[in-house]
Amino acid sequence: MPRRFIVFADSFDENNGGVIALHRLCDLLNRGGQQARLWPARKPLYDEAHRGEYALAAWRWYRRAWRRPYRTCPVFHTPLATRADLEGAIVVYPEIVHGNPLRARHVVRWLLHKPGFHKGRVEYGPDDRYFFYQKAFDDPALNPDGGDNLLKTVWVRDDVYKTVNTGARRGSAYILRKGKGRTLVHDLKDSVLVDKLPHSQLAQVFNRVQTCISYDAYTMYSLYAALCGCVSIVVPEPGVTKEQWYPDPKDRYGLAYGFDDIAHAIETQPLLLPHLKAQESRSNASVQAFVEKCERYFPA
Repeated sequence: MPRRFIVFADSFDENNGGVIALHRLCDLLNRGGQQARLWPARKPLYDEAHRGEYALAAWRWYRRAWRRPYRTCPVFHTPLATRADLEGAIVVYPEIVHGNPLRARHVVRWLLHKPGFHKGRVEYGPDDRYFFYQKAFDDPALNPDGGDNLLKTVWVRDDVYKTVNTGARRGSAYILRKGKGRTLVHDLKDSVLVDKLPHSQLAQVFNRVQTCISYDAYTMYSLYAALCGCVSIVVPEPGVTKEQWYPDPKDRYGLAYGFDDIAHAIETQPLLLPHLKAQESRSNASVQAFVEKCERYFPA
């Protein structure tokens, strides 16, 4: 029998990689024969017996927020859950969610970034099971037995991000995103911040500029820049080596880790799209392995 999965996710945002991953997971679970639903992150449960977990004032705030339209991706199969769907379901929370707002018996914590990176604290349950989007986000202290618990969903936007300019380029683009607050180390002359641009405009910028500098070490947008023919440079995080950043050399295709690594970015740029498309195909296998492990972790 297919298992029911509830994926706790914010409204779809084509510029938010973590949200895309969560919606894509729901989509792939459904395509793989499971029963998967989205639970809007702005809609926690509340009742008198759990006042300490979600106070009434907070619940009312979330309910007001929930009145805003909740968006899903039109090309994904992602129906919304109801309260009745929670009984016996496996609930998937991203690592930024504290506690267990849906009071689920079966909880998966999906590490889409390093635990505590966004909010500076970690509040997970003792019986949570952990999966990670990439090995760099795994935490052996939390997940001592999860060495192979990779769960990676990929949606390659090569319909938008592709090289259409093979001629002259000038200037640079730069990305802050999760690296906001870091010291800017590149020349800002003729450099444009692209954080809030929609995909179509961003692809145009990436096809116009010569280089893209990212202060967010793990954003997909660095790869999109490389697909558009940019020299894509990631500013290294202090104390993090190239091998620690991405242990698998294939995950570094098309990217320079620092300004002295540009030759690597140029040399491996042609390998990037085939690698991403292979990852996209393998994501189905990753999701199937995730289902099988959940069946062992959480017997029906």
